[in-house]
Amino acid sequence: MEKKEGFINFYLDDEKGKIYLEIEKLDHEFLYVNSLPAGVGSNDIGLDRGQLGRTRVVEFRKAGNKLMLVHKNYDFRAFSDNPAEVKSVKDAFAESILWGFEISNNVDDKIIVDATSFYLQDVHQVAEKLGSARQGSYKVDNSRSAIYEPMTKNFPQNTEVEATITVTGTPSGSYIRSVTPSPEAVTVRQRHSFIELPDDQYQQREFDTRAGYFNISYLDFTSPIGEPMEKKFISRHRLEKKDPSAAISEAVEPIVYYLDRGTPEPVRSALIEGGNWWNQAFEAAGFKDAFRVELMPEGADPMDVRYNVIQWVHRSTRGWSYGSSIRDPRTGEILKGHVSLGSLRVRQDYLIAQGLLQPFEDGKPKDPKMLEMALARLRQLSAHEIGHTIGLAHAYASSPTSRASVMDYPYPYISIDNDGNLDFSKAYDDKIGDWDKWAIRYGYDVIPEGQDEKAYLKKLLEDTYAAGHTFISDSDSRNSSGSHPTAHLWDNGTSAPEELARMMEIRRAKLNSFGLNAIEENTPEAMMEEVLAPLYLMHRYQVEAAAKLIGGVDYTYKVKGDNQRKQSRLDAKSQMEALDELLQTVLPENLALPSHIVDLIPPRPMGYGRNRETFPSRTGPNFDPIAPAENVVDLTFSFLFDAARANRIAQQNAFDDQLPSLKEVMDKIRKSVFGVNSKGDYQNQISLMVQNKMVDNLIMLSKDSRASSLVKAEARAILKDISSVELNLFAGKGSKKGKGSTESHRMYLADKISAFMRLPEELSTPNSISVPDGAPIGTEDMSCDFDF
Repeated sequence: MEKKEGFINFYLDDEKGKIYLEIEKLDHEFLYVNSLPAGVGSNDIGLDRGQLGRTRVVEFRKAGNKLMLVHKNYDFRAFSDNPAEVKSVKDAFAESILWGFEISNNVDDKIIVDATSFYLQDVHQVAEKLGSARQGSYKVDNSRSAIYEPMTKNFPQNTEVEATITVTGTPSGSYIRSVTPSPEAVTVRQRHSFIELPDDQYQQREFDTRAGYFNISYLDFTSPIGEPMEKKFISRHRLEKKDPSAAISEAVEPIVYYLDRGTPEPVRSALIEGGNWWNQAFEAAGFKDAFRVELMPEGADPMDVRYNVIQWVHRSTRGWSYGSSIRDPRTGEILKGHVSLGSLRVRQDYLIAQGLLQPFEDGKPKDPKMLEMALARLRQLSAHEIGHTIGLAHAYASSPTSRASVMDYPYPYISIDNDGNLDFSKAYDDKIGDWDKWAIRYGYDVIPEGQDEKAYLKKLLEDTYAAGHTFISDSDSRNSSGSHPTAHLWDNGTSAPEELARMMEIRRAKLNSFGLNAIEENTPEAMMEEVLAPLYLMHRYQVEAAAKLIGGVDYTYKVKGDNQRKQSRLDAKSQMEALDELLQTVLPENLALPSHIVDLIPPRPMGYGRNRETFPSRTGPNFDPIAPAENVVDLTFSFLFDAARANRIAQQNAFDDQLPSLKEVMDKIRKSVFGVNSKGDYQNQISLMVQNKMVDNLIMLSKDSRASSLVKAEARAILKDISSVELNLFAGKGSKKGKGSTESHRMYLADKISAFMRLPEELSTPNSISVPDGAPIGTEDMSCDFDF
C-alpha cells in the first residue's frame, strides 16, 4: 500500500479501494471538518461547491478492539484546579461518538484501522438535505462511491481525504431534475479534514452586542455566584504586531485571501480590488499591510485549511453569496475564511442597469455604464462577504450615515436630472466604511501595555457611537414586522419615505420610455419582460423600509451606562408621511403599465418559457397587465396589515394620544383605496383589484392568531364601514352609483364581507402567553416530596 505521511498518516490500497489510518496519539484533540468540494449547483437546494460543514473538536479513544472518534462537548466547561469539579461537569453532559473503527493491527504502538467506510459515509448529509428540500428520497449507494485519490493528501498540520459519494433514489422535485443529468443518481464529492489545533497563545476578546461581531459561547459552571455563567467571545483571526508598542506596525503574519483561479476577467480584478478595501480598516487598527487579496497559486486546494479563499461558485439560478469560516470552537479563533460568491448575481445588477438605460437604440453599442455598475457591485460584494469571514455581522442601519458599512445591503443609488439623464457614479461605494473601521478596531486593536482591556474597549465603543453610528443586525432587519426606522435591507437615504418617493419618480420616468430599446437586436420581444420586472419592482425594498416607520420605534443595542440614545416611538408626522408614500404605491396610476408596454410584449415563444424572474399570468400564455400591479399590492399590504405592526399601532396610541391610532391608519388606507377616481377601464380594473386585496387582508387580519382582540375588533369594524359606506354607494344607494363591472364587483365585495360577518367567529383565540420559567424557585405548586 502507498503510505502518505502527514498530520495523521494513512495508507491507500488502490487495488482494493481502501484507506487505512495510522493513529499514534490517543486522547489527543484535533479539529474535524467536513465540506463539499463538488456540489449540486442549485441555490434552492443549497448544496454548493465549496460549502463548509461542521467544525468539531474530536479525539481518538481506544475501547477494547475498537477505536472511537469522539466529538468533545465544549458547550459546557469547568475551569478549576480541582480535577473532581472538572470531571463532574464533563460527566454531566453527553459527548458524541462519531464513528467506531475496528482495529486492524498494532505496529510499534501505532494503531491501524480500516477507515474506508468512515470516508464513504454521507457526512455532509446530502441525502437528508435533498429530502428536506422535497427533491426525493435518497440514500448512499456504496457501489457508486469511492475514495477520490487526486484530492486525498497529507500535510504536517492537516490530513485531507476526499470521496466521491453517490446517493440514489426516486427524484420528486424540479430543482434536482434541473441540475442533474440522471436525477435518480446524484454524485458529489465530500471532504473530511483532520486539522491540528492551534497553540494556546491566541488571546480571546469578550463579545459585546454593540460591536458587530459573531461569537462563540459556552456555559462555565465554575463561574462565581453573581457572575454570568454564559461566556461569549468574538470570532476573529489571530493578528499580532511585530512591534506591539508602535502605533503602526507590520503584522507578524498578515491575513491573506486567495481568489479562485476560475474567476474570469473583469470579475477577477473587481473582486481583488474590493477585497483589498479591508486593508484600510486594518490600518485604522494600527497595522501596516496586514491584509491583502491575491490570486490563488496554481495547484492550491481551495478546501485546504491553510488558505483563506474567495470562490466563484456557479449555480443554475441566481442566489446568495456567503462568507463562512472554520474556527476553533474552544476560543473563537478563525483559522480559515471561506467566501462563496454566486456567479449569476452580477447579471442582476446588469439587468437593473439595462432596464434603466434602455440603451439599444439604432444599433448603438452597449452602454459601458451597465458593466461598470455590475462590477462596482462586485467590489462591494467581495468586501461584504470577506467581512463575515473576518468576524463581522451585518450592519443594516448604516445606509443613512453615508453608507458607513460594507456590511449593509445596498441598493444601487441612481439619480436622474430634469432632462431624464441618469447618473450611475454613486451606484455603489468605492471604499471601506467608517463603521467598518471602528468595528475592526474593536476586534483587532492591540491594547497598549498597561491599559485595562475592558476600559479601552468601552471607550472605543462610546467613541464609535458618539461619531453617530448605530449597529442593528439581522433579527431586527430581516423581519416583515420590523419597527426600526433605519435598519433595512437594500435601502438608501436618511429618510425611507423620501427615498421611496424619489425612486417612484425614476421608475415612472423610465417606465414611460420603456420599449424595444431595452433589448438587443435579434432578441425575442417577449424577453422585454425579464428587463421590465426589475424596473417595475425597483422600489420593492424601499416599500419595506418605509413600512417599518408605521408603528416604528427608534432603538439601539443599548447597555446600562453607555452613551447611546434611549428608545423612543416615532413621531406622528414621520409615521403618516411613510403611510402617505406607501399609499402612493397602490394607486392605479402608479400600478398601471403604460399602454405601449402592454401592446409590445407578446406571448413567450418556443424555447423561452416563463421562469421565476418573469411576472405570473392569469391570462394563459399572454402577458397579464394586472399581475405586476397585484405583485406590488400584495407587497405593500403585507406590511400595512401585518399583525405585529397593527398591534404596535393600537398600543402606541394608548401611551401617547398624539400618535396615530389603528382606526386612524385604517381609515386613511380605506379612503385612499376606495376614494380613487380611475382614468380608463384598465386603471379601473386595477382599482377594483386593490379594493378586493384590502378586503381580503382585513379578513385575514381579523382571523390572525397573532393579532390582539383590539386589532381583530378594529379590522371587523373597518370591514363594516367598507360595506355600509363605500360599497353601498356603488350599489345604487347613493350618488356614486357605478356601472357594469364596477357595480358588480362592489356587490361581490359587499357579499363577501357580509358572508364573512355572518360566519360564527372562529374561536382561534391567541394562545396564553407563557410565564417565564420559575421552578424550582417560583410560585408553582410542586406536588412532590423533593426539597429544592
